Amino acid sequence: MITARDIERLMEPYLLEEHRKSDTGRLHLCGVKVSGRAGKPQIQLFMDWEVENITIGACADISRRIQDMLDMQDWIPGDYRLIVSSPGIDWPLTELWQFRKNIGRSIRKNDPKENFEGRLVDVKKNGAILIEVKGEICEYTREQLSGARVAFDLPDRNKVKRKRNEARRR
Repeated sequence: MITARDIERLMEPYLLEEHRKSDTGRLHLCGVKVSGRAGKPQIQLFMDWEVENITIGACADISRRIQDMLDMQDWIPGDYRLIVSSPGIDWPLTELWQFRKNIGRSIRKNDPKENFEGRLVDVKKNGAILIEVKGEICEYTREQLSGARVAFDLPDRNKVKRKRNEARRR
């Protein structure tokens, strides 16, 4: 059976090549998930650019190139399914580049030891991460923020309805 680590090792040269020729920052493999049967595996790759958000078009392009690489491997069954996508907004922030990319956004950490929500202010060169929590700037390490996610709150439905009704009346 194919493992996530097998796919990660196969991807390393591709990621290095993409880094050398890219002007949009480094391409990162955020995660790999292998599921399905041994003869018909499903391989999911979660990719993101260091600076910009990855687009559907970029995922399709990456998928075509990765598929060519996979097809050349004799240890991968010919009947596999490949899915390349962004990690999504709810992916946990673990690396400093992810924190840098989200400066200005609210992040939330739900943990039995510490729950908070704050605005990501800066990531210092020494790796310290500055978060504004209740008007106060607090300094955290990456380890302390392990599992934090970008806070994505849907707008209040009543406010949206009121704005829509006001626009119709005009």
